[in-house]
Amino acid sequence: MSATNSIVTLNVGGHIYTTTRSTLTSYPDSMLGAMFGGDFDALRDDQGRYFIDRDGTVFEHVLNFLRTTQLVLPKDFKKLDLLEIEADFYQIQPLIEAVKAYKARLEQSKKEERWTHDVVLVTFTEEIHSYDDPSLSVNASRPEVDRMVKDLRKKIGLNLCERYLAELLGKLRDNSFTVQSYGVVPPDKKHGLRQIWTLERKVPEDNMSPMDRMRALLKM
Repeated sequence: MSATNSIVTLNVGGHIYTTTRSTLTSYPDSMLGAMFGGDFDALRDDQGRYFIDRDGTVFEHVLNFLRTTQLVLPKDFKKLDLLEIEADFYQIQPLIEAVKAYKARLEQSKKEERWTHDVVLVTFTEEIHSYDDPSLSVNASRPEVDRMVKDLRKKIGLNLCERYLAELLGKLRDNSFTVQSYGVVPPDKKHGLRQIWTLERKVPEDNMSPMDRMRALLKM
């Protein structure tokens, strides 16, 4: 076995790891690359194992990155800040960048999880016979939104004409809804032309504090 592929046993903060010298020197410019590339003598414990006085639990993820060039962490990983410190200590630049990118994705995910979407489906149906009034159906994704839409309809009135429909859609836009889709269903034997709008708005989740909710709404 060549020296570059020799097996190396490490004692990192009391945790024992076994790997190869080629894995540890994957990044020659790193501290580990210098340490096991022959640039300086390394400290050993009483068993002859290379000793590194750093966090041994986090080193597992450092070593896995050296083996795979990928940062894969458990969903419940709680030591991301410490891993960032260790990556900087070992001077593994790709790992430093991977940790920063992981933290950015995690922060963005947390922000997105604090939002939900209200959806309103508006269907305006023209009846086949001219003496029949058109019908309007409004479905909302949450009871709170449904009550809001009913209040808007009361304020506008009950005249189901095109002007009423336009005013209802306008009121929904005033309440931060935007039209996500619009479709037309051709007449059939039972109904005349049907127009269907899907409107949506992004709102803070109910479990947010009043202050956080206000901040989030001001940023919309």
